Amino acid sequence: MLIDSGMVGEKRIARAIEEALGIPLVNLLAVQPDPAALRSIRPQTALNLQAFPFALEGDRLRVALVDPLSSFSIETLEDDSGFDIEPYQALREEVMWAIATHYPELGLEIVVPSGASDAGRTGGKLGERLITHGYITDAQLQVALDAQQQTGEALGATLISQRAITEDQLYEVLAEQEGTTFLPNPSGFHPGEEVLGSMLRADALRLLAVPVDETEQGVTVLTSDPRKRPDIDALIGRPVQLMLTRPRDIERLIEQFYPQRGRLGEQLVQEGTLSRDQLREALQVQAREGKVKPLGEVITELGFASPDEVDSALQKQNVGGGRLEDTLVQSGKLSPEMLARSLAAQLGYEFLDPIQNPPDPKVALMIPEATARRYVVVPVRLQGNSLVVAMKDPRNVFALDDLKLITGKEILPAVMAEKDIIRLIERYFGEKGFEKLNKELAERNKTQQSQEADLSVADESAIVQVVDSIIREAALQDASDIHIETTEDAVKVRYRIDGALREQNSFPKGAAQQIMARLKIMGHLDIAERRVPQDGRVRFKKGSIDLDLRLSTLPTVYGEKAVMRLLQKASNIPELEQLGFSEYNYARYTEIIERPNGIFLVTGPTGSGKSFTCFSTLKRIAKPEKNTTTIEDPIEYEVPGIVQSQVNNSTGMTFARALRAFLRQDPDIIFVGEIRDQETAKIAVEAALTGHMVLATLHTNDAPGAVTRLEEMGIENFNISAAVMGVLAQRLVRRVCSECKQPTNADPEVLRRLGISERDIRGANLMRGTGCPRCGGTGYKGRMGIHELMVMDDSLRRTIGAGRPAAEIRDVALGESGLRSLRQDGIEKALQGLTTLEEVLAVTAS
Repeated sequence: MLIDSGMVGEKRIARAIEEALGIPLVNLLAVQPDPAALRSIRPQTALNLQAFPFALEGDRLRVALVDPLSSFSIETLEDDSGFDIEPYQALREEVMWAIATHYPELGLEIVVPSGASDAGRTGGKLGERLITHGYITDAQLQVALDAQQQTGEALGATLISQRAITEDQLYEVLAEQEGTTFLPNPSGFHPGEEVLGSMLRADALRLLAVPVDETEQGVTVLTSDPRKRPDIDALIGRPVQLMLTRPRDIERLIEQFYPQRGRLGEQLVQEGTLSRDQLREALQVQAREGKVKPLGEVITELGFASPDEVDSALQKQNVGGGRLEDTLVQSGKLSPEMLARSLAAQLGYEFLDPIQNPPDPKVALMIPEATARRYVVVPVRLQGNSLVVAMKDPRNVFALDDLKLITGKEILPAVMAEKDIIRLIERYFGEKGFEKLNKELAERNKTQQSQEADLSVADESAIVQVVDSIIREAALQDASDIHIETTEDAVKVRYRIDGALREQNSFPKGAAQQIMARLKIMGHLDIAERRVPQDGRVRFKKGSIDLDLRLSTLPTVYGEKAVMRLLQKASNIPELEQLGFSEYNYARYTEIIERPNGIFLVTGPTGSGKSFTCFSTLKRIAKPEKNTTTIEDPIEYEVPGIVQSQVNNSTGMTFARALRAFLRQDPDIIFVGEIRDQETAKIAVEAALTGHMVLATLHTNDAPGAVTRLEEMGIENFNISAAVMGVLAQRLVRRVCSECKQPTNADPEVLRRLGISERDIRGANLMRGTGCPRCGGTGYKGRMGIHELMVMDDSLRRTIGAGRPAAEIRDVALGESGLRSLRQDGIEKALQGLTTLEEVLAVTAS
């Protein structure tokens, strides 16, 4: 109504919704829609609802709507598409242009949005200037103008997207065209309130302009859109000196200089209740009170991310890449818990930890399971007549309204990390607990001891629930492996958590055969074959839990044993910064992996985290402009953008044969899952010598030992010294639990065995976990790597080329080449309180 009456601009309302409710404004002129997203909504539905689908990620469909607050529209879109809808907002003319362009079957007239049209009319003059400067050619200009006709984008934006010019070059020419100056780095301004008072925040957002200085000659204003000059002049009412800068810099300056909302004040000015001067004075008082700050600023102040990282995420977000917080989490710069704490600090809500603030079970079940899963919420406690609800995003007004309607109580939002809420939902709404299932099986076992193989339909249902519960509980406890083994009198279940096996519930032995049969069915194995080992893969999807498992069965004296490895999703592969590298090793590692050719080896025993390190490295170096190919046995993580092949010995697809094929596929980066034999080693070294980057794993105890292993495989010393650029040996140690850690003293016996003295640990921050619910009473929660990085230099190459033994190679590496041993790296981390000296001793004992 406000927009249609002409009282306020559409973009201004959109910005207000974005600030108040966190629903991003997407520029459809700059978005390349996903064809799968377009197909998910019928054209007539998109037109009727003025909604345009532009991206599909898993079960979540991103849709730009003219009215993103319409629950009717969102429910209709969910029914039409079968996906969960993530609403975005877009300007009406952009939505209608997008629908007409991408749904031609509707026969609508394609009307280019006014902003894009204005840019097109000035495109000729801009193009001529760019040619005069030598930035583009006539051919490039024509290609851009043709593309502009299709997309409606401004000419400058089109040229930038085609990489014909840089953003700086565009604004340099625009500034020349306007007779002004371009500032590539507008960071030296510190305007006072009297200068900023020339504009309201809403004015700055509408005009993409910020006043930064005032002299006798007039007001200096930075803008990214010189076409808005008449509006700026009219608003300020004094002489204006205009200077140009990039849009992202204007956005940053607006957030920096106008951190307050001011919506009520702007309405009062429009009604004539307040003058602009009165509002400016009120805003100064409000600023001193320190109300809600932008999320990016809160994250920076809390030290969770740097300003550059936030700016980078904002750039991606501004072209429809998602919300700032989601972008930071996906990039690995921010953990989900850090995000939750940041949101709580920004919005002034309570942050809840599920261990310290467990929900009341009766309260948690006050809402239906479907509602809890839809909005990712869990009721925690009653507070008077109000209900405290843990939410991923307390700005979700739809969730708040529905919860109030369902419970009949006022809702007090609180913030909790999404993964913790999902775990609570599974706890309260999942399958029957182990205890109930165990009782059912025990009772049926008594009456069917002679008919163990013939379960009724009800019994089969109970077995399905048992297996589902075993897997679900393992996922909730962050287990890496599940062991199900038949003993003389029971079926025992153990989980490997943080590298150590922990006993779980046991089941009657009579259920062993049926549990194994169910697992084999899930893994597509032969249920009648019990005499030989079998391997398979299980896809498990139940509620919020979606994971892949690698299944292995083995005949034993009392029956079969099954072990399942829980495989991480490719999206969960950590960034290099999260692997636990010391600053010293991290700097050397990031430098060496950027080299264009050579072979880099990651070594360590089974379960030492080699795969995670390799795939984290591939995430960093496998860029779109490079052809990256892998050969693995088996493929554990399916990584988008990387060509992955799997060993299949029965068909002759070996590591060596795959490597030969790779060399005919024009590769830049090759990953070898494991070098096992002489032929594979020889081809990998040859590939490194012929200009390829080869990343491979090897089973050795330390970094220098990798050289000896290659020698034993028949690789000549001179080829090893020329091809190998580095070796990383690693182990995993358990982290001290952050919830129950306390200062401690070192055990003299442990110090003696580690070869260090009391003097060496003076001033150290030694910690030990006392045991709490979060860590299961172990004192440890999570694991981290300790590393031994050997970087090849001239002294090492001479030693290796001369065929010296492993001990001498190690001495040279520790001396001249700056190698820090696994034990040294582990001791340093223990002295920082990250792990314990006992852990370091346990994993580095030779």
